Amino acid sequence: MVAARSLPEPGDVRPSGGRVPLPRSGVPLTVTPAPPARPALRALAARWAAVLPEAGDRGVDQLTDLLSRLVAALRAEPFWPLAARSIGAELLSSGMCGERSGIAGSAPEDTLPATLGLLREAGSAAYGFPGPEGERRLTLALDELVAGFSGALRMWTHRAQEGLLVAALRAREGVERALAASETHYRAIYTQGPVGIAVGDLEGQLVDLNPAACRMIGLAERPALPRPATDFVHPEDFGTFVSAYRRLCSGNADTVAVEIRLVGAEGVVVWGHLTGSLIRDSRGRPSQLIAVIEDVSERYRLRARLVRASSEDRLTTLPNRTLVEESLRQAFVPGAARRVALCALDIDGFTRINDTHGHRVGDELLSAIAGRLRIVAGPHLVARTGGDEFSVLVVDPEGPDEVVRLADRIVETLAAPFEIGGRSVAVTASAGVAEDSTTQVCPEDLLRAASVALSWAKDRGGNTRVVFDAERDAGESARSQLLNGLVPGIGQGEFELAYQPLVHLTGHDVRGVEALVRWNHPSQGLLGPARFIELAERSGAIVPLGCWVLGEACREAAGWYAALGPRAPYVSVNVSPLQLPEPGWVDEVAQALAVTGLPPDRLQLEITEQAVLGDEPRTMDALVELRASGVRLALDDFGTGYSSLAWLRRLPVHALKIDGSFIDGLRHPDPDPVDRNIVASLIQMAHALGLEVTAEWVETAVQAERLAELGCDLGQGRWFGDAGPARFVPGLGPRTLSR
Repeated sequence: MVAARSLPEPGDVRPSGGRVPLPRSGVPLTVTPAPPARPALRALAARWAAVLPEAGDRGVDQLTDLLSRLVAALRAEPFWPLAARSIGAELLSSGMCGERSGIAGSAPEDTLPATLGLLREAGSAAYGFPGPEGERRLTLALDELVAGFSGALRMWTHRAQEGLLVAALRAREGVERALAASETHYRAIYTQGPVGIAVGDLEGQLVDLNPAACRMIGLAERPALPRPATDFVHPEDFGTFVSAYRRLCSGNADTVAVEIRLVGAEGVVVWGHLTGSLIRDSRGRPSQLIAVIEDVSERYRLRARLVRASSEDRLTTLPNRTLVEESLRQAFVPGAARRVALCALDIDGFTRINDTHGHRVGDELLSAIAGRLRIVAGPHLVARTGGDEFSVLVVDPEGPDEVVRLADRIVETLAAPFEIGGRSVAVTASAGVAEDSTTQVCPEDLLRAASVALSWAKDRGGNTRVVFDAERDAGESARSQLLNGLVPGIGQGEFELAYQPLVHLTGHDVRGVEALVRWNHPSQGLLGPARFIELAERSGAIVPLGCWVLGEACREAAGWYAALGPRAPYVSVNVSPLQLPEPGWVDEVAQALAVTGLPPDRLQLEITEQAVLGDEPRTMDALVELRASGVRLALDDFGTGYSSLAWLRRLPVHALKIDGSFIDGLRHPDPDPVDRNIVASLIQMAHALGLEVTAEWVETAVQAERLAELGCDLGQGRWFGDAGPARFVPGLGPRTLSR
């Protein structure tokens, strides 16, 4: 038997955990956005009144007051959702939801789903509390409003039940007197009373049924009796009914009460509350049983509607996120399923549909999409999990390929145009697929995996399907952790600089050093720039990081200059393409030089072809101003872009650095003549423009010697020494070409 749970009383504010969360005193109020104006609330109240059968114009003012109380409950600090219960109770008692004449009358609770839908769709912003916290509070408050409404309904029903029970007791007394004295008197009470009454013997046979009971189970007339009482009991409730019947027959109890399903004509099923009593003979021995029957189907229908409202999407009638997550958890119950798959779907560019055609067309489109998904997904659970998001749950798939094929069919099916309101509307969808063993992951892991795969599909431009890849996810998670720590790490002193010498290939002396940034990560140790520079550029964190590198390099180079004077090497600092066009960046360079006292010619800024290839006026103006101030400029990684000679002539740079990919071909005893000729041409072209040339990635003596023969000015690479801390720079002596 599925026992009925009592709905909460309006005054019962005890949550499911058993504790009453009372508001703390002395807590200061949090400043929140201004509450909505009363005209806005009145407009919402007018819409609310339209779904209440007895509200009318007179109810708008009362509903506006209820909305004002809901606003106050949402904005209260600390937030106490149970305050909304009284709103639900007052809504019922107002009579605007309809009047009930007895248990079988109209149903005020029928208005509750429409009320919830209206108040939820308005969104927390309508109540003066926008944002995720407002939505969370609104959900909790509306749940409590339902509890208050249901509790008041229960009290209402309970009062009606009291009248029925009085009638039942009178009927019982009347039956007993009739059995002992007057059959005529008994029949009057029995046949004319509004309460269902059944009489049974000690063998389980139903021997009589009054007209009210017959009507209750859909019988036009009294059936042929006697017959087994269980003929009128739903099979799933046999055990409960038989157990209660036996207790009465044994004499161990004079009264029992149960709620079971009764089955009548043509399969009519009615939830009945049965109060059974034992009738004893003049000697006190059990003689017969009498049951008073109350139809409580409305209570169960209300409960079913409330459950449905909380687990079904109103627009598409698909299950909602709550139900799909519950179904997913059920699949992970031991023994329920071996493997589970989830396909997360998102309609690409759906906002554009709403903006172009309006929300009515958008809603119709979502309903049409839901219809196609039902057909394509077949027996699998389809749910609407968000505004334009859906999901398909597959329990015990034959393998990952089955889910992939399903996702591909869905993407292909949704790409076909929809006919909405006489117009053709085309959309595409992105799908993220996750499939795993129920013993290896948990429901939350699968939900996250499908969501991550969906984001990858969106990143590809949509209209595609992507399967979750644990290795890729681990790499992206690690990069995300690095990204989150970048900016805080600057302020916490986690970054440091190392300096690699730039050596003159004929004089063998150190002319400069390049500042290379390292990250002393608190958990991952010392990280080279390849691990985080790209992340910094993609996120914009390269700007504050670059400012720190510039300031720190100038500070340390100023120390070398103080110790060595004109013999001190210049410091070369890389500049990101994102930094160069930043307003005020030239001023930051000037400020770094002024604060540290470093002469401008002791600072070299390395820029890439990418940074200046667009020939943007702001970028070119910055370079001209820097050169005029005496700062050295070098074009880094030359040869990897699309530079032309005419373009190079316009750049106000002092030097260029040949990319190491060209230098690598010179390391072999018999170098590739193509690489040698390219390097020779680059050196000659640069010298023709009056530019100093530095070769990167010099790692062998052979490379150093060949570059010197070709007339290259400077070399940089492991052959001349690895990057080291600032304190080593003043002691750097001449670098030789052989060891």
